[in-house]
Amino acid sequence: MMMTALLGTALVWAAPAAPPFPQNVLVNQDKLRIRQGETTQAVDPADPQRRVAAWINYGPGDTVTIGTALTTDGGQRWRSQTVPNPPGLQYAADPVLAVDSRGTFYLTTLGYNLTGGFFADESMFLYRSVDGGKTFALINDLTIYASPDKEWIAADPVTGALHLVWSGNLPGVGSGIFYRTSLDGGTTFSAPVLLSDPRYYQSIYSVVSIGPGGELYVTWFDFGLSNAIWLDRSLDGGRTWLSRDIALERRLHYAEPPDINPGGPANAVDRSNGPYRGRLYVVYPDARFGSIDILLRYSDDRGDTWSDPVRVNDDAPGNGAAQFLPWINVDDAGAVHVTFLDRRGAADNLSFAVTLATSTDGGASFGPNIRASDRLLPYNPSADFLGDYNQMIVAGTSIHPIWSDSRRGDTDIFTQAVPLADFDSDGILNDGDGDGQYADHRCTGGLTAGCDDNCPGIQNARQEDADGDLVGDACDNCPTAPNTDQSDLDRDDIGDACDAG
Repeated sequence: MMMTALLGTALVWAAPAAPPFPQNVLVNQDKLRIRQGETTQAVDPADPQRRVAAWINYGPGDTVTIGTALTTDGGQRWRSQTVPNPPGLQYAADPVLAVDSRGTFYLTTLGYNLTGGFFADESMFLYRSVDGGKTFALINDLTIYASPDKEWIAADPVTGALHLVWSGNLPGVGSGIFYRTSLDGGTTFSAPVLLSDPRYYQSIYSVVSIGPGGELYVTWFDFGLSNAIWLDRSLDGGRTWLSRDIALERRLHYAEPPDINPGGPANAVDRSNGPYRGRLYVVYPDARFGSIDILLRYSDDRGDTWSDPVRVNDDAPGNGAAQFLPWINVDDAGAVHVTFLDRRGAADNLSFAVTLATSTDGGASFGPNIRASDRLLPYNPSADFLGDYNQMIVAGTSIHPIWSDSRRGDTDIFTQAVPLADFDSDGILNDGDGDGQYADHRCTGGLTAGCDDNCPGIQNARQEDADGDLVGDACDNCPTAPNTDQSDLDRDDIGDACDAG
């Protein structure tokens, strides 16, 4: 297959002169002119057109609140609102959305005050929407521990059980990653269980996902003593867990530039009926090749053993461009989709684009990365707020990245629907030859049918490829000389094969 594996052939991605998609859609419809970021989404399983998004509002005034928005047309139009903070709390943080099989949406948030510059009254809350995401009501104060951070919630699509994980401290138990479950729609929760080894008390970025048999997988990052990514699992709905956590990545090279947060690990499970059903995937930022890349590992035995890492982004290794804030999802056909923020086209090393990478062979390799944002996005590290995660989802026949950027002067929330079968909607399918693989037989030599789109992120219905390198002229960074690898070490949007400087 002509796809990208770890340090393998780099493929298509050059900053196009024209927008590769229709104009990105603004999600927050307020006129507050405040910083907004750290995005999460959920989709009604019975209605893929109904989607809810949430994020952090830095305002109005000297407050931090949570914003939510609802779309009922697949993301073209949104209606947004602010969720009031619980009484007595000035600040909110870390929104996470989930939805059950009945279309009930759940929202977890953190709350806190600042006293003398220090955090105080740190809390965690659960909201619920029974009207399809129009409104959210506070139903549970989950504060029974100290210093909660980076919580995550997921709903079992079969049983409706809610599974909650977070980083915190419980007096008499220790610090690390905790777990609770609710079997009654969030009204009550089980007693907290410490999942992580108490020696690794600097554990954070826990995410929980649910396998096709109801298996629970929780991954997190310890940036302290172990400097590793860890996994715990439960095969009985959260009643019991492993006696010893599994380190799926011990050679983590976690670099944190002064102007961005690279993010943490995210995971997903293949619940499809395809050949990789049950495969567990984890993506994470890692700088082992000289700059921050997005790497992926997968497991076919419920996390006992793991593949070697696969490099997801397909720019030249070690080119100085950071890729960060990854998220992962698996669609109903078993294709793996990863989104991340991407500086490969940024001469100022500050701007970024939103990039999508897709694998149709179970994460063994990734096809040409495409740009989901309609432009290179400005970034001011002293003013803009990107958050710690951007939860992309798959809904219906489209992938839905979501993010924040400051194209309007302050950071707002944007999204883009990317069709699963034809990323750029030019009529040439990603898998035009119908063999189930993306970009393995790309159009060239004047062919436009029975072959895969040779430039899947930019509309090019004629599939022109003057140099015959299987990269369409519409996105080829050196269209006069064959350069299938599209290497561009100096990141000037001119391929090395054509670059005299």
